Amino acid sequence: MTMSLRKIATIAAAAAAVLSQAVAQEEQERNFHKRHIPHRPDRPSIREQVTQKHANRRHHLQRHLSQLQSTISEHTSGRNLLSDEDYDRHLKFVQGLHRKLAALEDKDPRIAQLEIEEEIELHEKMLEGEFLWDMERGELVLKDDLQQ
Repeated sequence: MTMSLRKIATIAAAAAAVLSQAVAQEEQERNFHKRHIPHRPDRPSIREQVTQKHANRRHHLQRHLSQLQSTISEHTSGRNLLSDEDYDRHLKFVQGLHRKLAALEDKDPRIAQLEIEEEIELHEKMLEGEFLWDMERGELVLKDDLQQ
């Protein structure tokens, strides 16, 4: 009887150790994206910053579009004339903003979430020093890509 109690106690202790390790790992994974930029604990976490940036994108595009449309309407009314080159550039820019807004409207939420996760991952890699400046390309590249 004492032998089976010891076995039960050993099994219970092993199960508790495995469970506590799993809980600790889950907590670590949950807190992974709550990291803040070093020396800036007053700023929101990287996840919050990236999510907020993606949420505000539509608002910023609409605001820019309305400003450009206002400039174009002032030109057509004669209040503030633009050069032909500037007028054409503004019209082309308005078309591009309409295209970007349409793409945002049509984007699948799952794809948007994947883009957010990828951007968070890149931020984490940058904080961990996994990027280097490539002088030939003139841009930041992953260390793995630079070595290949």
